[in-house]
Amino acid sequence: MYLPNQDLNLHIHSRLYLTGFMGAGKSTIGKILAHRIGYRFYDTDHLVMRGFRKPVSQIFDENGEEEFHKAELLVLHELARRNRVVVSTGGGTLVRDDAFHIARNSGTLVYLRAPVSDLYERVLFSPKDRPVVDVPDTETAFRQRFEERRRYYEQSDLTVDTIGRRPDDVVKDIISGLDLKVVRHGEKRG
Repeated sequence: MYLPNQDLNLHIHSRLYLTGFMGAGKSTIGKILAHRIGYRFYDTDHLVMRGFRKPVSQIFDENGEEEFHKAELLVLHELARRNRVVVSTGGGTLVRDDAFHIARNSGTLVYLRAPVSDLYERVLFSPKDRPVVDVPDTETAFRQRFEERRRYYEQSDLTVDTIGRRPDDVVKDIISGLDLKVVRHGEKRG
């Protein structure tokens, strides 16, 4: 784990945005983290799918990637107004300037980092709906997209490695790295 050149004291950590490429564990870790610190958990992909009432791949096919990203932006605007939330962002959510600035200006960014080869393996054998695996030469497309997005991920306030680690250990590193308070069962969430 390392902290880039960001002053974490500038953020009150009222909104935590988990970012990273697909397969990094954002949804799994986000749910555990939210529970531990007494925050609400949101997944941008799930909120967009709920709005369209269809899976991501179907949104891409029928409405187009641009419409998907417009919906993501609306979701981010809404979540940026809420307090005490952990937001699992899609792998491409925070790699557009407009979306990145919403998250950057409203909360703390946590990059869940893993080597691209491990991410590819996770995604390839995952039952989740992921449009990038439905293209010719999937591995090359996957690696190219990862490289295009990495510069955004690396601007996060905190980076935590996920490969070969239990989700609980990753969550402990996030809590420690951001100096968050763990909420004990039955404790008031002020």
